[in-house]
Amino acid sequence: MNVKDIMHAPTFVDPGTSVADAAKIMVRKNVSSLLVGTPKDVIGMFTERDMLREVIINGLDSKKISLVDIMCSTELKSVMCRVLTTINWNEPVEEAAERMMGRYVRHLPVSNDDGEIVGMVSARTVMNALRRRVASSFRRK
Repeated sequence: MNVKDIMHAPTFVDPGTSVADAAKIMVRKNVSSLLVGTPKDVIGMFTERDMLREVIINGLDSKKISLVDIMCSTELKSVMCRVLTTINWNEPVEEAAERMMGRYVRHLPVSNDDGEIVGMVSARTVMNALRRRVASSFRRK
């Protein structure tokens, strides 16, 4: 099974999107990560973990500004992860798991053979695919 068999459609947002708007998009689309930029020019990724670490936890240090104000005034370009670990859609699912564990990430943008980002995989998606594979191998025996 390859990454393209388990990937889901990516959600792209503009770098100037506020954290508050990004959170709304994540809830509406039921995703835990957003790609910042376009399929041909991804400049970063924003995840639930980034929101917790960069906005909520750091925002708690500021006693004068409300969390809502911080989320509305903070743009993704200032809190997104700029170093992306990607994977080609023809790679096996096991490689996605290895890459995630080796780089301590939970989301991988998926590229096609032209380098365009065409999908996303999460740690949960990868682990579920591997779990199904193991379960089916036991059923065959």
